[in-house]
Order: sequence, then structure tokens, then C-alpha cells
Amino acid sequence: MREEVRLGVVGCGWAGRQTALAGTVVPGVRVTAVSDVVGGLRDTVAAEFGVPGRYGDYRELLADPQVDAVALVVNPATRYQMVFDSLAAGKHVLVQKPHAVRAGHILEFEAAAAKADRTLQFCYFRRHFPEARRIRAAVAAGAIGRPYHARIFLKFNFLPPADGITRWLQVWGQKGGALGQHASHELDLAWWWMGCPEPEWAFAAAHAVYPAYGGPEGPAEDYFSGLVGLAGGLTIQIDCSRWLHSDSPTLVELYGSEGAIAQGKISRYAGGEHRFEEAMALADDPPIPHTKPPDPVPPFFYEVEHFALAVAGRVEPEVSVRQAHTFLRILDGLYDSAARRERVELRAGGWS
Repeated sequence: MREEVRLGVVGCGWAGRQTALAGTVVPGVRVTAVSDVVGGLRDTVAAEFGVPGRYGDYRELLADPQVDAVALVVNPATRYQMVFDSLAAGKHVLVQKPHAVRAGHILEFEAAAAKADRTLQFCYFRRHFPEARRIRAAVAAGAIGRPYHARIFLKFNFLPPADGITRWLQVWGQKGGALGQHASHELDLAWWWMGCPEPEWAFAAAHAVYPAYGGPEGPAEDYFSGLVGLAGGLTIQIDCSRWLHSDSPTLVELYGSEGAIAQGKISRYAGGEHRFEEAMALADDPPIPHTKPPDPVPPFFYEVEHFALAVAGRVEPEVSVRQAHTFLRILDGLYDSAARRERVELRAGGWS
């Protein structure tokens, strides 16, 4: 494999631009091509970051010999075939979240990646920040005792247009509502801090407060509330909104038998709040050979660098196929429960 990863970015919306920005500043990565059917987005990103290859059709980007790997930064329904085409073209693939419309698609991607002998990594960029990794390692080392429950509240306050490239965000089942598009970052982070336990059941409700889509699937949720049961009796409670008329702050809290994680800080019930560095002394987290990022740090810096390191064989992909599949089973269970208005069992049909 070349020392330099030549990256192509498919999709030039907000997340695509952030991927291109990260690819511009991560050592060992060079963005050589971008693709988007919207010419204005494509040309703006290419001009901003000096990208030579500009394509409307993503298949033209895949045919470019100056591209080693691709970041597929488009919605999950559109991305489905792109994953297979990218792997068949011999490219390593970084899959933006939400990873797929249904969890079974992840297993299809895995089989295609194995056949092509190419690296497949899934996105959740918040996992890659050093402070998030240190918290996970500290929890695993017993800094808060035995984790038993996480609580998440998130408010995004954004109503996307119901046409153009944001149309999918308004369609139920495409994972573009308050949970799938916005709060799934925090849900994944809490689940990952817990050690990624297997899901057992889900119970949820959803509200379409300002429905902007009238098709057969129904409108995507503006508010979502759910509870997930996990192996070992662990639970995660989540409430999220993309339009809530209050000034409530975002919360991501993890409770343990001896302490808690709240607002990125570790506290213990006995002895008061630890200094962060003291809690980290309990941690045993294999170091990721990241380079020093610029200031301010681009949101996707660590994730794109991790992908490049995975392509080079220096680290395992993060998020892995197994974790991507299991987490999407959690999202599927929550959405299915809200649609059916009943508890959904997730023990059957687990990882295979």
C-alpha cells in the first residue's frame, strides 16, 4: 500500500466538506477527487481545498486511478449500491453514518469487503477524540464501578427542507430524523463507553410535530423517546428532538455503582470528584498513533486519520463491522418499536 492515501469524497454537503477539510490536514492523506450531483456543492468544495478531480457521477470518481480510498458521505439509501461499487473498483471505503437503512446491509458490505480484500470502516467521529477514548478506558478499568444505565437528552433545533439533498431527512425509515441523524452520535458514545453490550430489547415512541413529507412511508420523527435493554441488565434511555421550544442543555450521562460520567467528567460517590488525570491513571487504552492536529481541530480529523492508519494496516477499523452491525440493530429496534407501538425483542437474530 502507498504511504500516502489518496482519498476521494463522494457527497459535498456539510459532512462531505468536513471530510475534505480533514483529508487536507491529516498527514499521509491527500484528497484527490470529489463527487456530487449538485455542481455548486462539488465545485465549492473542490475550489476551497484545491482538489483536482471533480465528478458529477460517483462512478467516474471510482474509475480515477488517482483515488485509493473513498469516503461515502451521502444518505444511507443512496449509499447502499455505492459501497458495493466502490469495493468492486478496488477502493478502501469509509461509510458515513447512519451506516445503512437496515442492519442486514452491514453484513452484505462485510462480505463484499472480504471478497475485495479492502478496508471497510464505519463513521462515528466522536469516538475518536482522545478525551472520549480516555473515558471509555477509565470506565473499563472500573473508574465508576459497574456501569448500569446511561441517559441522553439532545436538542438540535433544525428543520431540514423537504426537497433537494435533505429530502431523505423527512422520510420515515431512512434514519434521518431526530434519532438517526442527530442523537445517534450520543447513543453510540454511551453504548461504546459501556463496552458495546449486546442489545436485548427496545421500547420507543416517536412524534412528527412538523411533518413535511406525505408519502407512503410517513414523516420522519421530530421527537423520539426510547429505552434499550442490553446484556447484563444494562439500559440506555434516550430523548431527542430536532425542534424543541426550550433552552434545555444536551446531556450524556453514564451511571455506575461507584460513580458517574457527566459532561465529560468522572465523579465518584465516595471521595468526591476525581481530577480527570487521576481517573485516567486507571485506564489501559492501546494508544492510537495520531499526529498533532491543527487548532482548531477539524471535527473529522481523528476519524479520517484512523481510516488512513487502518488502510495502512497499523490499526483496526473503528467503528468495526461487528460494532456497526450491532449498533444498527439497536437503531432498527428503536424505530421498529416506535412504528409498532410495542416492545421489540432483539435477542434473536443477533450477530452471525
